[in-house]
Amino acid sequence: MLLTLLVSFLLAIPSDLAAGVRQTTSQAVAGSASAKLSSAEISDLQKRADSGDAPAQFALGRAYESGNGLPRRSDQAAIWYRKAAEQGNEKAQNSLAVLYWLGDGVEKDKAEAVRWYRKAARQGNANAMFNLGAAYYNGEGVNVSDTLAYAWFLLSSEAGSSSGQDAANRSKEEHRAVFGEACLAIGQMYQKGEDLPQNLQLAAAWYRKAVEQRNNEAMVNLAALYLNAADYGQALAWCEAAAKAKLSGGYYCLGYLYQHGSGVDTNLKDAFRWYEQGARGGNAASMHALASMYENGEGTKQDRVQALVWFLFAARRGNQGAIAEAKKVRSSMTSKEWKDTQKRLPRDIDPKVLDSILRGPDSPSSP
Repeated sequence: MLLTLLVSFLLAIPSDLAAGVRQTTSQAVAGSASAKLSSAEISDLQKRADSGDAPAQFALGRAYESGNGLPRRSDQAAIWYRKAAEQGNEKAQNSLAVLYWLGDGVEKDKAEAVRWYRKAARQGNANAMFNLGAAYYNGEGVNVSDTLAYAWFLLSSEAGSSSGQDAANRSKEEHRAVFGEACLAIGQMYQKGEDLPQNLQLAAAWYRKAVEQRNNEAMVNLAALYLNAADYGQALAWCEAAAKAKLSGGYYCLGYLYQHGSGVDTNLKDAFRWYEQGARGGNAASMHALASMYENGEGTKQDRVQALVWFLFAARRGNQGAIAEAKKVRSSMTSKEWKDTQKRLPRDIDPKVLDSILRGPDSPSSP
């Protein structure tokens, strides 16, 4: 079990800042054990730390935590780690997180530990990445997620952590089917730029790894990535691959390309056809686009009834702006069109309630 592996890391703490989940020691210099700090060296560290030097603050915190040249005081270690961490020092962020994880010098708070692990991991700290993976694996400070645990172990391994590499290998043995999902998760992290700095090239690389594992969502994400980057040649190839796999996002992507003439000749009828397939497949963006084409008579005969119905379906799927568009369509409808619309509404929608929403005080006036 991977849990056994994690425990073994705790018992044999690696030299590089003790990469395991439950680090219990801290060193003044990354790597092998620190030499004994002299009084002069402590005095120099204190002076530089007081002046706001983040590396010195981190080193002073580690001296307090390990009792190197100073009485061992985890509470003081936490104070100095925090000062450095708040300045963005990733080693201090990870070390402060460990104190919160253990409740050493601060009140135990694993959610707060995870928050600091994230900050350090975003800066590429391999140990923090490993610690995040362990948190997700054990469901401590976060909900259990084999996918995210595997993802952070992979990232830790990529960043040079031997502990991360071992954990990633063990995850592969235990959750072989999750590898594609983990690659997808990493691609999304790089694309969104939240948990990791945004890097679209790395996002694409991880999405490709996920596609190799037959992860369909990654295929659609690749198509969208290249579409947003205006690389229409790559976008077309991945849109077609996604559509061939009968993915609704692929249908939307092709509809967009044909509607706007991006990488292909403009063809509104083809755009309408692809949007319709995407809409019937449950894709909210396709529903919105299809409704707009019905509203404007693009690629098909103008049909305000169909337009309103598809805007409503898109709104139900969480498409932002669909209700505002539906209000505009309702305001231009004839009485007959509204009657026809009511016949096509899902049974759980009350026409009177809907009409009061669509013709509310902030809506355009209706005939």
